[in-house]
Amino acid sequence: MSTVISVKNLTYQYNIGTPSCSTALDNVSLDIEKGDFIGLIGHTGSGKSTLVQHLNGLIKPTSGSVYLNGKDIHSDKKATREARFKVGLCFQYPEYQLFEETVAKDIAFGPRNMKLSEKEITARVVKAAMYVGLKKEHMDKSPFDLSGGEKRRAAIAGVMAMEPEVLILDEPTAGLDPKGRDVILSLVKNYQKQTGCTVILVSHSMEDIAKVADKVIVMNKGKVEMYGDVKTVYSNCDRLSEIGLNVPQITRVFSLLKEKGIEINEDVYTVEQGLTVLSEILKRRGHND
Repeated sequence: MSTVISVKNLTYQYNIGTPSCSTALDNVSLDIEKGDFIGLIGHTGSGKSTLVQHLNGLIKPTSGSVYLNGKDIHSDKKATREARFKVGLCFQYPEYQLFEETVAKDIAFGPRNMKLSEKEITARVVKAAMYVGLKKEHMDKSPFDLSGGEKRRAAIAGVMAMEPEVLILDEPTAGLDPKGRDVILSLVKNYQKQTGCTVILVSHSMEDIAKVADKVIVMNKGKVEMYGDVKTVYSNCDRLSEIGLNVPQITRVFSLLKEKGIEINEDVYTVEQGLTVLSEILKRRGHND
């Protein structure tokens, strides 16, 4: 696998030269490989949102660099413009940014700014709507006539329609009920599988991250605290707790079961995994129903 985004010694400070100057990112370096599904976690103020806004050039570093496919995204205006299309960023509560007369026009907004042909724009709108489960009858509706979950999906489709190499979603399940959360996570995971796109999912929920991500970046006080596969990162329960993060409750339950002497050979991070492991334990003990 090759690197799609490389961050080198990235530092960003707010309010430079004033008494309220603060460092949001402190000498951050990391590489993101093509096709990875990465979960980005950290407590409020850890630097998560500031980091992802650097990855498509919305914010310019105080020092350091961001490279997309080996090219500094701030090397010239053309490189910055390309980064904003190739690295699609979907903000928290993206439905608040819906504004067009119809859902179709809203999804088409990004591709139209890319100066694509009308034929290509239409094809991308149809494809993006399919990825998020919006039906043909939704397309001519005002986005404001959609349900909350449908609005969220329409907004995400607008970013997907640009067909970015990297899709970044900042808290895409915020404010949704458990069913709505699962729908969004499922459609994003399916999108990644179908397109091979690199996905970065920012979330406060460590269980949500465990459901979909291959790797996890943990931010703490503007630095990368940990970066690795889910199992490696989540095994550091004590350190995660120290920096204000807690592994999923189901993980703690199974840790207690292990301490009680029950043979569990797998690490469990989601309720679904827990059900599977418990079913296997019960079968071994002769409970087949």
